[in-house]
Amino acid sequence: MVEPKRMTAIKTEIVSIINGRFIKGDGLTSSFVITKFGQKISRVRILASVIDKFVSNDKTYANLTLDDGSATIRAKAFQDISLLENVEIGDKLEMIGRLRSYADEIYIVPEIVQKVEDEDILKLRKLEIKKQEIELKRKYQIISELQKRVSDLEELKRLAKRKFEIKEEEVESILLSKEIFSEQTIEEEVKNKKEAIIKLIEKLDTGMGCEYSTLIKESGLKEDLLERIINELLNEGVCFEPRPGIIKLL
Repeated sequence: MVEPKRMTAIKTEIVSIINGRFIKGDGLTSSFVITKFGQKISRVRILASVIDKFVSNDKTYANLTLDDGSATIRAKAFQDISLLENVEIGDKLEMIGRLRSYADEIYIVPEIVQKVEDEDILKLRKLEIKKQEIELKRKYQIISELQKRVSDLEELKRLAKRKFEIKEEEVESILLSKEIFSEQTIEEEVKNKKEAIIKLIEKLDTGMGCEYSTLIKESGLKEDLLERIINELLNEGVCFEPRPGIIKLL
């Protein structure tokens, strides 16, 4: 039987993890975080300072709050807390662990924990991550440009590999990232514009409701975005359609 390949521990800043999107595995694939520029991280390797520590009274649970200057994240140990027992607030650590998520919090389950005394290691890590970030952005931009010229996925992968030495799995990760964060941007825009649309419906309603076509014109929003906002308001019971094409607040 072939042994499953151990995932590489990715060196990264904490901010890239917490600003990423956690994707839960399905049993055949590992869970991972996809970052804004299309990096998949299942196992992480970070250098950070301990700014808080908690150990339960029965010694079956412990967590550390880690800060690397970019953001904070918690590392959690369950049942066997030996990796975290001798760690103190103020210690600088190199930690390797798996990423997990619960109640919308991404955290680390530690596998290796080592104290770091050499400041040069911290400086070197920052340079490594900066170089890695530049390369990730370069590949992201290349794939974004290729997407404008090539609609077929397989052809896109072939071009990326042949002309730019970007691996197929990297292309897939970048495309997944673009899809996820594009949808996230739309969701945020819907949330931010919803209250304004409610007020606009109220303003334009002469008693019989507001025409959808008038809403499009007066809102200044793209029709697909406005349609999504109106559909959410209908589903939430904030407004209704007394007649097709007419919107009225409840």
